[in-house]
Amino acid sequence: MLKAVLNVPSAEPKDIRWFYDQYAPMLLGYINGIVQDHQKSEEHLVTILTSFVKEVILQEKSRLNIWLELRQYAQSKLTFFTAKDHQPKPGSTANKGNIDLLNDLQKKIFYAVYYHGKTIPYLAATMGSDEAEIRNQLKLAIDKMRRASGH
Repeated sequence: MLKAVLNVPSAEPKDIRWFYDQYAPMLLGYINGIVQDHQKSEEHLVTILTSFVKEVILQEKSRLNIWLELRQYAQSKLTFFTAKDHQPKPGSTANKGNIDLLNDLQKKIFYAVYYHGKTIPYLAATMGSDEAEIRNQLKLAIDKMRRASGH
């Protein structure tokens, strides 16, 4: 029985390989659910795990809920990774004059919802904001464009 206890890995990760073995499958599933592209998901997985181990785990020794912190960290990193996906697609039919009236946050939300099919809860989670704030910014964006077009 003593050998069995000694073979149990400690709760503290020893190196990035151990960390990868423990959390990569769950994190890859989480990232793939957001990104919807397996190759990009794998690239993001490596980037997120590497930076998480360097920035978070190695700085603090006692972690009780690593998976929760890793998921929150991944969520914040994916916001930056996927920001370029929230730009207008080539050939979009949006009136560029009206879009120019919006601030950067309103443009990002508008494009994400209307051109990329993102949901309000998804945007709130990835942007680290409240759903009510996202809805309010979307409403303000639509109102600005409506007023500019004379409706």
